[in-house]
Amino acid sequence: MKPAFTPSSHQVRPGSSLARSRQKGVILIVTLIALVILMISGIALVRSFNSSLILAGNIAFKRDLVNQGERGVAAAMVSFEGTGALVTDAARQSNAFGSNYSATMLASDPHGVPLMLLNDSLWTMTGTDISDATSGVTIRYVIDRLCIATGPTTTAQCVIGTAANTKGGTANLKKPLGNSAPVYRVSVRVTGPRDTQTYVQSTLSF
Repeated sequence: MKPAFTPSSHQVRPGSSLARSRQKGVILIVTLIALVILMISGIALVRSFNSSLILAGNIAFKRDLVNQGERGVAAAMVSFEGTGALVTDAARQSNAFGSNYSATMLASDPHGVPLMLLNDSLWTMTGTDISDATSGVTIRYVIDRLCIATGPTTTAQCVIGTAANTKGGTANLKKPLGNSAPVYRVSVRVTGPRDTQTYVQSTLSF
């Protein structure tokens, strides 16, 4: 009687070619996973770098618009100096739309910005905007006296500030804070490229 045939089990020795091929396959998978992780990290780093550049550019752009707003304040001040249309107190008691001036307080939003600067359809002034074709910036300003009515300044109708004394010597020793004067508000809107806007505001007394 012939003995039954029992198949022998084949074991792979560590040094065999089959073991080496399996090890190479595992290394390839690990390498691919590492490459995918590196690729994702690189994409995230590039996106973060681009976001930082955009943020830095926006901050610089906004700062430039604020600096441009100072030009509007300076232009408004010209009306109060020299031969400007608002040099005398009598001239400031009535509206002067050609100088972007209102003798009464303009309607404003909760932040104190006149509505006519926020909405062009409400703009009633006839003064010319300051335009800079090189930088693509347009500056619009408006001046309003903080009074509820036109005419002479009174404490009952106007917000009163303190104007500096212009006389020297002992003429005003009893008035160290100066003479009372109405407060004027200068509001500036700066419109830059891509319709970006910045608002600058200042108050003064004469």
